[in-house]
Amino acid sequence: MSGDDPDVVSARPVKTALIANISAAVVLAAFVVIAIVMPSDNAGATFGWKDQLFTAVIGVIVAGGLHLPARPRLRADREGVRMRSFVGNWRTVPWAAIVRVEFPNNVRFARVVLAGDETLALYAVQRADGERAVETMRGLRKLYAATHPVA
Repeated sequence: MSGDDPDVVSARPVKTALIANISAAVVLAAFVVIAIVMPSDNAGATFGWKDQLFTAVIGVIVAGGLHLPARPRLRADREGVRMRSFVGNWRTVPWAAIVRVEFPNNVRFARVVLAGDETLALYAVQRADGERAVETMRGLRKLYAATHPVA
């Protein structure tokens, strides 16, 4: 939750992002080392500089894919909820479209429920983050209550 403004809630995955970033760094380092030692430890095959370059490029691509779990973000204020998933751009959902905010016991991510029981996962709010997720949910529920006055 953002400490600057009590009417703004922001979140990102912490534990998953740490694991993703470490995994991406290890894989990238492994591919770079393999690319460097290719010409000398080749078991009789011939590798040129192009092979080395593209081995490193493949490492960058794989590491980029492993980094995706660190990408989700959430920012909610009195206007609505802005969320970003593993891929794609930001998506904004106004509070008027949200029926409830929930974090069921059997799911890994929090979610917002829209009319017709359509759900949108909030990938930035993950069960693995423990108390951070609880604080974020408190903030989201507070914003939901503020924007949905009881009649």
